[in-house]
Amino acid sequence: MQNLGIRSLGTFTVANFAGTPLGVLQPLLVKFNLAADWSARGFTFETALALLGTAMGVGGVLGGFLVSAWGGLETRRVYGVVVPMIVAAAGQIVFGLSPLLYLSAAMIFVMDSMSPFMNAHSQAIWQTQTPRELQGRVFAVRTMIAWVTIPLGTVLAGWAGGMFNPGVVLAVLSGLWALFCVAQLFNPSLRRVEDKVWLDQMAARAEIA
Repeated sequence: MQNLGIRSLGTFTVANFAGTPLGVLQPLLVKFNLAADWSARGFTFETALALLGTAMGVGGVLGGFLVSAWGGLETRRVYGVVVPMIVAAAGQIVFGLSPLLYLSAAMIFVMDSMSPFMNAHSQAIWQTQTPRELQGRVFAVRTMIAWVTIPLGTVLAGWAGGMFNPGVVLAVLSGLWALFCVAQLFNPSLRRVEDKVWLDQMAARAEIA
C-alpha cells in the first residue's frame, strides 16, 4: 500500500510541477506570443489577460458543477484522475504554442475544467482506502509531498521563461506531464489501487517478509 501511495502521489507531484509554470508564464505568453492577435482585435494587454483569467475561472466552476452533478466514477476512479490530467496536459501544450487569443482561452478553459474531475476522484480514492483514524496524518503528508514541487516549478518557470521562449518551455513541461500520465495508464499496480482484496494480499505478504 505504501508503494501504491507513492505512485499515486507521484502523479500529482508531476502535475503540480508541470502545471505551476502556467501562472508564471501566462502574462509573458499574452505579452509576446499572443500580442499580434489581441492587437489585431483591438484589445489591450489587460483585456487579453482578463479574458484568459475569465476563461480559467469559468472552466473551473463548470467542471466543479459537472462533477458534482455526475458524482464521478464509482469504480476504477484512477481513470478519473489520469485521463483528465492527460486532457489538461494536452490543452496546456496547445496553449503554450498557440498564437491565437481565442484558442488559448479555449485551452485554458478546458485545462481548468479538468481540475475538479481529477481532484474529486483522487480524494475519493484516498478517503476510501485510508482508515478514518489515519486520514488526518495521511492527508497532511500527502498534501505536503504533492505540493513540494510547486515552488520548484515556479523557480524553473521564471528562469526558463526568461532564457527561452516561454511558450516552448510550457509545451515541453506539459509534454513530459502527458507522457508520464499515459505511462501511468499502463501501470498495473496503479490501476488496481482500489482493489481491496489485492491490497490486503500485498499487505499480508509485506508483513510475512
